[in-house]
Amino acid sequence: MKSPELRKELSELVLHKRGIRINLQLPLIESEDEICLRSTDVLAQRITALRLIRQFSLSAPSQQADLRNDIEAKQLHACFSANEQEYIFSTTTKESAATQDLLSMTGEALRFLVWACGLQKNIGMPDGLSPDTEFVALLENMPDTPDSLVSKIKTRSKSDILDWADLLYRLHWAVRHAQITAKPVPGRLHADAVHEWHKAVNWLIQYDDENDWDKVSTETAG
Repeated sequence: MKSPELRKELSELVLHKRGIRINLQLPLIESEDEICLRSTDVLAQRITALRLIRQFSLSAPSQQADLRNDIEAKQLHACFSANEQEYIFSTTTKESAATQDLLSMTGEALRFLVWACGLQKNIGMPDGLSPDTEFVALLENMPDTPDSLVSKIKTRSKSDILDWADLLYRLHWAVRHAQITAKPVPGRLHADAVHEWHKAVNWLIQYDDENDWDKVSTETAG
């Protein structure tokens, strides 16, 4: 079992290699004994919600109406957070800029969780680049209900997930420090992607016992 001390050291090595500022005062994160990963049932619901939001954001208004009807017919409301339900079922016209922001954030969180569930082999880094063809094809061929998706999920180990939890904690601090000091985002990273990956991993490890997706913390205080 990898210790939190070793995990912190390895994360700082990644930051060093990418030329990213290291805050040596940031504390250790949880150990494997201190966390419990989300169940496959809950993971299937969250991935389904994120995939449908992404599909909704990319769809024309007529297709969005069909998608709403499909969600209602399959009784998938429980998969979505309150904010997500408001986005999909509100009759208010969606601003294009807001739609693009949500699409970007949803896609990044989805990218991380798809990897964490063993549905995609490689994860890369949170650089905000356009989704690759493998990721897009995976989403297009993914089962459209949580019940159908559960059997395909093979959640990665606590050790693998915590490696990312530790790294993203430290990457996110560096990104926020750069923003506060009016400097470019370091290490060829994308600020929104780092935030969404950090949120996804904290939700996955049940950080701070928060079950509401809309309220998951991504704090980086030392």
